[in-house]
Amino acid sequence: MWFAEWFRPPRRILAVFLGLMTVFGGALTWLGRQLLDQDRSLERQRTQERLEQTADYIAAEVARCISGLERYLTAVPSLPAEKLPSGVMKLLATQGAVETHPAHLLLFYPAIPAGEPDQFAAFVEGETLEYRRDDPVDAAEVYRVLTRSPDPGVRAGALLRLGRTLRKARHYQEALQVYEELGRLGSVRLMGLPSELVAREARCTVLEAIGKREELQREASLMHSALFSGRWTLLQAAWEFHAEEARRWSGAGPLTEGQQNSLVRSYAAAWMHGHWLANPESSGRQILRIAGRSVLVSWTTSPGRLAAVLADPDYLDSMWNESLHGQRVKCGLVDEGGQMIMGSFDRSGQQAIRTAAATRLPWTLHVTSADPGADSATFAARRRILVSAFAVLALVLAAGSYFILRSISRERAVSRLQSEFVSAVTHEFRTPLTSLRQLSEMLSKGRVATEELRQQSYDILARESERLQRLVESILDFGRIEARAIQYHLQPLDLKALVRDVVVEFQEHVANEGYHIEVTAEEEYPLVRADREALGLALWNLLDNAVKYSPDCRVVSVEMMRSLDCLAIHVRDRGMGIPASEQKEIFKKFVRGAGSRDANIKGTGIGLAMARQIIEAHDGEIRLESELGRGSTFTVLLPLERTA
Repeated sequence: MWFAEWFRPPRRILAVFLGLMTVFGGALTWLGRQLLDQDRSLERQRTQERLEQTADYIAAEVARCISGLERYLTAVPSLPAEKLPSGVMKLLATQGAVETHPAHLLLFYPAIPAGEPDQFAAFVEGETLEYRRDDPVDAAEVYRVLTRSPDPGVRAGALLRLGRTLRKARHYQEALQVYEELGRLGSVRLMGLPSELVAREARCTVLEAIGKREELQREASLMHSALFSGRWTLLQAAWEFHAEEARRWSGAGPLTEGQQNSLVRSYAAAWMHGHWLANPESSGRQILRIAGRSVLVSWTTSPGRLAAVLADPDYLDSMWNESLHGQRVKCGLVDEGGQMIMGSFDRSGQQAIRTAAATRLPWTLHVTSADPGADSATFAARRRILVSAFAVLALVLAAGSYFILRSISRERAVSRLQSEFVSAVTHEFRTPLTSLRQLSEMLSKGRVATEELRQQSYDILARESERLQRLVESILDFGRIEARAIQYHLQPLDLKALVRDVVVEFQEHVANEGYHIEVTAEEEYPLVRADREALGLALWNLLDNAVKYSPDCRVVSVEMMRSLDCLAIHVRDRGMGIPASEQKEIFKKFVRGAGSRDANIKGTGIGLAMARQIIEAHDGEIRLESELGRGSTFTVLLPLERTA
């Protein structure tokens, strides 16, 4: 029952409206989320399409670059070095021989041709004296004779053995000179090694033995530089041993970029040669990771012959950068084991993947966006516009709902106030009408016995008629003021005289109830421009309001004073007062305080509203100061008349 009571109009309209707005708001929210989700899906789709296209382009560019290198596999072995790109080397291998184009790009070789055999027979006499008879002096003489031999091999072997015997005899300076002469023989091989390398190592050994650190370091540095320049044709084991000795003697620092590339290239050639020996009929391409660097190897074979192309890290970097030029992506090559070979990519983002089967490359290509934030900037801007549009719609919906709810609430409040007004007016009319009816019946039927009682009845009839007339006129005046149909006749007015006249008239009206109106005013006041009747009506309403709400203290004071360029009228009572929460609402039409309803004080709720409208029509202002339980003070401020 209470629900049906609560849900009747106008609350039914409010509930229906709230339901419709809730449904509309929910639909708007759902639609917004759907559009945003679709926009995100579209963004991901377009980003993926761009990555797929870029992956195809990069795969094609890498394949083109590698194919450009592989055409050198079919070139003649005597291909001039200048025709090969920088950082690219061709390797030709046969059984027991390895040739490179350009030459001297390898630090060591997987195989070297067999040289002339050492002439051990020429040194039998000297070695017999040196080792079996332990006579290095006579052995040195034998070796010294052999150093003049026309055969370079014999001469190199004799110089090596002469230097050794001189070291044993502690003739170090002479031994150094002999080794220096041995070094001048250059590429003459001695025990499979170049004479120059053997001589430099021997000199370093002597310098270390006699403690000449500076000369040792200088000689070892020359040896180290020569080893990393590819000057000598060496096998891997020999090169590694001598390079380590040179590094130890010279105290060389980290390898340079070029030295590292040469070393990586040499290890790649050794891997290629070993792979060919193990698989003599294989061909293919592969990127090797050696010491953290990448080397591209592509090879083809024929019976007893290997042709391979090696591209060092610098060339691969330039090829990779050329393939990625202008592409806003990250790209990486991954081998079958999942190891990153070149580049990099974001494993957590969107990817375009090209497998080895799809690209015919021996690696998997991964492409991701280099800057996902920049890629989504356009979509983000569009989403911001979309969100802003929905926000505006939501704001319009919220604002419209607010104003509609406010209007409905105001209509409900006005309806309630009008209902209370009708009830109050009906009650106000009922009291004088009841008195008029009863006295009229008594007089018409002759029930009043004496002349004195009849006179009292006539007086009551006149007073109640006047009260009824005032009530009717008050309602009519309020209606005209509310409709702005009343015309104010403004003219110079002595406000002091008006106040005294209204107070005297009102005093007579409330004298029977025991109320007393006190007036405080100075002798002279400037004139104001006002409508006498309207202003008197406003003052009357203020006095009537003060009397109504002062049931215990029956003294109301009226005080006039001048304040700057206006006159002030203070109407002060010592009644029940008005709560602070009601002070802003008390001047609205049909509004009556909660205290008046609780105390059953009669009234229509239009007196203060009418007084405010009249005073504001005179360019004045009405103010309220009130404290609950201690009374209220209404202050009317009216501007003074301007003098010419």
